[in-house]
Amino acid sequence: VAALAAAGPGAPFLIGVRHHAPSLAASLPALLDAAAPDVLLVELPAEFQAWLGWLAHEETEAPVALAAVPADRTGAGHAGERGPAFYPFADFSPELVALRWAARNGVPAVACDLPLADRAWAEGGDAPAPAPGAASAPVPGEGLGLSTALRSRLTGRDGDDLWDRLVETRAPGSTPEALRRAALLTGWALRHEAEARGGVQRTDLVREACMRGHIAEALANGRRPAVVVGAFHTPALLPATGADGTARSAGQPDP
Repeated sequence: VAALAAAGPGAPFLIGVRHHAPSLAASLPALLDAAAPDVLLVELPAEFQAWLGWLAHEETEAPVALAAVPADRTGAGHAGERGPAFYPFADFSPELVALRWAARNGVPAVACDLPLADRAWAEGGDAPAPAPGAASAPVPGEGLGLSTALRSRLTGRDGDDLWDRLVETRAPGSTPEALRRAALLTGWALRHEAEARGGVQRTDLVREACMRGHIAEALANGRRPAVVVGAFHTPALLPATGADGTARSAGQPDP
């Protein structure tokens, strides 16, 4: 988690969120003020790039949503086989708060997620990948997962939401940085559990490779990015992360 929360030069400022997370939404302006990034990367599909300015416009009132329908609906395995992509935003959506901050401060914003037209969205994968903060039940025969063990230690209730316990309920009285670290810890725990249970969906791995590309491009151009993405993805965005989304030692090539 210390590596995820690193805030020095030459490293991205990672902010792991859950969509509609009020604690992170409230803390984001202070976090971004302190980080003073040169560019903001947000987990939204590349096709929405042209709409980011309108989404963050001072006259745009939430709730609001972006939606997209793939143009190609014919070929087998193409993204067009899926239904419309729908992205709702409220005033307590961290992504919307971050985009508004960028607009107010003259910081360029980039939709850093995989284009919706990419075949990887339709191809998917066999391994389950939990949403950031989502509870996950233990897999029969594999014992307790890490997130399950954490929930048990915190409350003893099997169905409790790990994100709410580690992030939302700790918000009163916590500093913005403490909440950022709690969110990063939650994302790390969920990803560790997913990897231990057989891996992460191929779609997520391809998406994270796209996000890493945007981070690398920003750093190569001398710009420090702040990255607002689902907490589950943050461990895969470290410089020492392999193409499979797992940690590797510095200098080790992607497999």
